Amino acid sequence: MDFFTQEQIFIICIISLSAVAFVKYRNFGYIKNIFSASINYNSAQLIQKSDISNKTLTNFLLSLNFFLAATVFLISILGKFNFLPLDINRFVIFAGIIIGIILLIYLNSVINYFSAYIFNLKDIAKDYDKNNQFLFHSMGIILLFINILISFTSIKETALYTGIIICVISYLLRILRFIKINLSKHINSFFMFLYLCTVEILPLLYFYKILTL
Repeated sequence: MDFFTQEQIFIICIISLSAVAFVKYRNFGYIKNIFSASINYNSAQLIQKSDISNKTLTNFLLSLNFFLAATVFLISILGKFNFLPLDINRFVIFAGIIIGIILLIYLNSVINYFSAYIFNLKDIAKDYDKNNQFLFHSMGIILLFINILISFTSIKETALYTGIIICVISYLLRILRFIKINLSKHINSFFMFLYLCTVEILPLLYFYKILTL
């Protein structure tokens, strides 16, 4: 049985599409730029200097789309492998997952800045956090269309596995971007390794612990 009804998933997709469309309408070319920034570090540095990347409403709408799209996609994965508890209210599951994703993202950001303070790498923390934001925003748009394919087409399984592959590639790009930022600032390799483990692995361990509880 599907987790969402057709009406529910339609409403969620409309909210996400409206958020993305508003950003595209108000900031022409910005969405194209964040996709470029997700892949190319030089593009990311250029867009960081623009006024658009610091607009609160733009960031809020793209973040809203990411959290909704990531939650729906994760529910699709959990449903596919029968990991969704059937004895819990579906709204509670949806709310719990979206809150968990939000906490994981912000926990990662807090640990990033805290670790940077310890290792005296504040410039790197700010650069890395902004690059992560571009990556999340672009992934949110990709997952939105993956969710539409999963929910409203006959290629549900193909779209699901395509989305998983894209998420894995996105995470690898995130790690490579971290290494690129560190190398560009000539940081000690040992510090870079410790920082990477602290920022990337520690939040996942906390998240896993919360799920098991």
